Amino acid sequence: APPSVLGKKSMSKTPLGETTGARIAIFYCSRHEKEIHQILEGCNGSGVKEFRRVPLPCSGKLEVFQLTRAFEGGADGVALFGCPEGACRYLVGSSRARGRVAYAERILEEIGLGRDRLRRFILGDQTSGESLKEMGQWVEKIRSLGPIDKLQREDAKAK
Repeated sequence: APPSVLGKKSMSKTPLGETTGARIAIFYCSRHEKEIHQILEGCNGSGVKEFRRVPLPCSGKLEVFQLTRAFEGGADGVALFGCPEGACRYLVGSSRARGRVAYAERILEEIGLGRDRLRRFILGDQTSGESLKEMGQWVEKIRSLGPIDKLQREDAKAK
């Protein structure tokens, strides 16, 4: 994985010099490239400034540090798209991904960011329309939570 999923280069500015919209990192099983493209295309205009796509050979190959590093690199939300359990070509990849996402959610909760900023989506159980709706709802949740930088500044002022 790259040192930062959302690095300084990805922190693009609007013409007025302001950064606006949520930044979301999308990790996904490379078997679902087509579905991811359709889902993200359907999310255009959702108020997301940037979707950073990170293909994986299997969602089970994702490590917890990659999820947390995406947040460190500027992501306001991180999503993982994978296969249903039992349908993974690597047999246990989906169950590994489930456990790693659950562990990362506990970390996010402990540091005060909240577990809602991380979401695991299962592809293959539903139509692309249902996946798009589910993704849209989660994106709206991320937007309502606001940028992480803002939360961190408010926390620092309170202390």
